[in-house]
Amino acid sequence: MLNQIIRFALNHRLLGLAITALLVVFGTVAVSSLPIDVFPDITKPTVTIITESHGMAPEEVETRVTLPIESFLNGIPSVERVRSQSGVGL
Repeated sequence: MLNQIIRFALNHRLLGLAITALLVVFGTVAVSSLPIDVFPDITKPTVTIITESHGMAPEEVETRVTLPIESFLNGIPSVERVRSQSGVGL
């Protein structure tokens, strides 16, 4: 296979040079358009859900609001971790 490619490149030098130049131009354009960051963000995506429940203690909010939301979110595919916090006010 490699011998055939080399034989073709030697027999058709102009076409080989044109393909090489095309690949060099394509590679240069591709490299220049890459989004490169010096310090990439390695944190996982986080979603914050704020619920408001007037007249309820934090324990009630935990059992009546937070736990049903957590159990629903745990059923979503590719969710790795769910954390919650219930407190007085927002």
